[in-house]
Amino acid sequence: MKFKTWNLKFRKADRMLKRHSLPILLLLLTAVAVTSADAYACVGRKLVLGSVETDRPGMVTRILSILIHERTGTTVEVKFFSDRDSLLEAVSKSKVDLYVDHVDSAIDRLRIEVPSREIGERFKAVKRRFEEERNLVWLKPMGFIGIDEGGRPLGPASVVVHKDTLKKFPALPRLLEKIGTRVVLDDASLDSLVGKARSGNPARVARDYLKEVKLI
Repeated sequence: MKFKTWNLKFRKADRMLKRHSLPILLLLLTAVAVTSADAYACVGRKLVLGSVETDRPGMVTRILSILIHERTGTTVEVKFFSDRDSLLEAVSKSKVDLYVDHVDSAIDRLRIEVPSREIGERFKAVKRRFEEERNLVWLKPMGFIGIDEGGRPLGPASVVVHKDTLKKFPALPRLLEKIGTRVVLDDASLDSLVGKARSGNPARVARDYLKEVKLI
């Protein structure tokens, strides 16, 4: 009798396992498919990443280009410009897909009136203005504050991307915003990387950093 009772319990458990195994399998396959789609959505395509050819912007640009290529397979062409005006002109002519900008610098250039000194409010004002007038999207701040040649703060730095580029690369924001959310690239960290690059290979320094913070 005990054997028969155990056998019935075993059969019931087996039926329950079979009943629930298919939904579980489908859920796992969906998760794998989503991950694969994010990883390979950009394979075989090309992005143009613009930057001013100075220490800090140059290091950030190398970090971004390596991150994009390693995580998506996208070919990233890095274009360095001699000054910021040349870079911004290229952006306005859609010769550059994405670049790094600073909140306060953008406010000054566009003469945006933002009564608040609160960083979050200033970021929102810039983001709204760029999307409405320039078809450019500001991603979440990365963590560091830019400084101009006179030592004046330029405000929080963010990756700025053309809207048309995001239509072609919809997974790009989720990837790039890992810098600033999952890993904060603050001023101390960036200055440390720049110091290492001055006595070594900048691309190797950027790659080593991404490995250290487990982004590649």
